[in-house]
Amino acid sequence: MEDIFALLADICGENSVFTDEEHLRDYEQDQTLNLRYAFDILVKPGSPEEIAGILRICNQYKIPVTPRGGGSGVTGGALPVMGGVVLSLEKLNKIISINKEELYVIAESGVVTDDLRKAVKECDLYFPVFPSSSSYSFVGGNVAENAGAINSCKFGSLSNYVLNLEVVLPTGEIIWTGANVTKSSAGLNITRVFVGSEGVLGVITKIVFRLLPAYLPEMIFLAAFDNLENACKAVLKIKASRLFPSAVELIRKNAISVTAAFLNEPLPLVTENVEAILLLGLQEYHPEILQSSMNDLFMLLSEYTDSEILVGETESEKARLTRLRLNVGNAMTSNKGYYRDIDACVPLTELYGYIKKVECLCFENGFSLACFGHAMDGNMHTMILLKEGDDTDRLHKLNGVVREIYTYALSLGGVISGEHGIGILQKEYMRIQYTTDQLDLMKRFKLLFDPNGILNPGKLF
Repeated sequence: MEDIFALLADICGENSVFTDEEHLRDYEQDQTLNLRYAFDILVKPGSPEEIAGILRICNQYKIPVTPRGGGSGVTGGALPVMGGVVLSLEKLNKIISINKEELYVIAESGVVTDDLRKAVKECDLYFPVFPSSSSYSFVGGNVAENAGAINSCKFGSLSNYVLNLEVVLPTGEIIWTGANVTKSSAGLNITRVFVGSEGVLGVITKIVFRLLPAYLPEMIFLAAFDNLENACKAVLKIKASRLFPSAVELIRKNAISVTAAFLNEPLPLVTENVEAILLLGLQEYHPEILQSSMNDLFMLLSEYTDSEILVGETESEKARLTRLRLNVGNAMTSNKGYYRDIDACVPLTELYGYIKKVECLCFENGFSLACFGHAMDGNMHTMILLKEGDDTDRLHKLNGVVREIYTYALSLGGVISGEHGIGILQKEYMRIQYTTDQLDLMKRFKLLFDPNGILNPGKLF
């Protein structure tokens, strides 16, 4: 590896290549459980050309390379499970241009998601998909995972906004996958192949995102339910209505309890009798449509709950109403806690049954959970809560519970991941969702782009 270090230093400069424990330690882990993997060399290239040189060297010597974004993943997609080289994209952090006429932005993959949003907002434009990790996640990682967000029920996942990508292939070629236009029927859609590919096919270095004109400020609503089934029925009714909400988040009682204990303060609508809370958002271009939608939403919710419906218009009001939902993640990881990510997505008509089944499985096996998430997408995060020191037998039992949950989700017509990806955490369950022929086809894609299997090995399959 000393020889490889020298070759990489020739490409990037010695100040961009590291082997000491102090530099490597933070890159041995992401947000996945308490997992940590040692590796040999950390490299921080500053351009696609440097990345191409790095990959050519690693491909020649068959050295594993793990692309690394902001480290916000929860399925181990950025963990260097095979050692070798970690390729951090943090220096590729420039917003290259914002085209106000054609409504797109060109950004390097190491741009922090919130920085992109702010730059676009200054141009009176809107970037609609930002995950809850947007304060530190990189846009390239979001593309690699096809990230979703709280507002995906209105705007969809990230794939809807990727027009074009610059990608460095494992063999060192630099390509653009498409064009900076909103429509194309010219050949195979290579761009879509890389969106959601989790870094196993190439290293994304630049992204062209489609943008939207700025909306009116979002209005936030909060409603409590003394019955989970009524909350789920309300969500179904909203989806079938003419409303087009920007958020429909369900927070189940178990997640409410964990988060309320963590915050240790009075929270809107949180009482002992509440079984579920819905956090909803409305965004529109015209005030009259916003007002009409608000009236319709009030009427609809009133059919399923007697709770007061709270409204947030000012920033302080909205912060108060969203505080519970936005702190579930912090609550789950407080006091040396961590969680097993379960990110299944099921048909909305099956959401109530799915939640009840998961809660029953966890209760029967002695596990606590926090259930919350993107209700109108059918993408509830049913996170199993763990503590440092959980013994091997308990973790073995956990694997059985997870398998039962995914098997049940698939039996409903769902999938094992709605937005967090597969990485290492979910890959054994790919064999439940997909046939051997389907998996073989995916592996052939991998082999076509990465004949020596150097790029992000040990993931997906």
